[in-house]
Amino acid sequence: MSFANIAGHQVYYELSGRGERTLVLFNGITMSTVAWTLLLPQLEPHFRLLRLDFLGQGLSDHPPAEHYALADQADLAAGLVEHLQLGPVYVAGLSYGGMVAQHFAHRHPERAERLLLAATLAWADSVNHRIGDSWIAAHHGGGLELRYEISVPWLYSSRFLASNAGMVEDMKALAGLVNWESAIRLINGVKQHDARTWLPQLRLPVHILVGDEDRLTPLYQSQLLHKLIPDAELEILPGAGHVLHIEAAEAFARSLIRFSQS
Repeated sequence: MSFANIAGHQVYYELSGRGERTLVLFNGITMSTVAWTLLLPQLEPHFRLLRLDFLGQGLSDHPPAEHYALADQADLAAGLVEHLQLGPVYVAGLSYGGMVAQHFAHRHPERAERLLLAATLAWADSVNHRIGDSWIAAHHGGGLELRYEISVPWLYSSRFLASNAGMVEDMKALAGLVNWESAIRLINGVKQHDARTWLPQLRLPVHILVGDEDRLTPLYQSQLLHKLIPDAELEILPGAGHVLHIEAAEAFARSLIRFSQS
């Protein structure tokens, strides 16, 4: 177990892999470093992998706050990259991590050599606000059972739900490990996200990945990222929902590897 003190906070991270280039994986909102397990066998031969828990996630600090700002999370990640002396890195962010990755590339362009944005948002619109509020209300009204029940349709594709009912039920146990008071702070941070004014300033290779059944961060958000970021690529995974690291792990890993070679 590895920790680094970054800006006065204890940040948990893991380094693995055998590649010469560093790929940094940014977690989704309720994820921790362990959530990337399905991708590791494909990625570790190609990259030195850095995984970290943001503030409010996993084993990193959970400081009291009204919200965790995405810009602060990006600065935290940049501080860890500097602390580990990793140089310019390839950053891949999933969902919440994709929003942090946008801020990382904007605020620390010297530390990012390319960016993969998976199942994420250019801005948090009124629908995203209401989804977040509904999850918070479900937690307060019915705890894990209700919170998980209403989140499932937003996360998975129709095909995956039909053929993996047992796995989806098993995932509830992992959802129960999430510190929900910290998750609320993370959700409140997402509500502040609007990168539309500065995305055109990004000057690095960017690949955008989205499932065509993603209801939580829908296709139009990825199309907006594609429109606003100069020379960005857009890849649509047919039949995939939001949680690409679970239901489309192999396709996700292939995209990560292929983009690194372009």
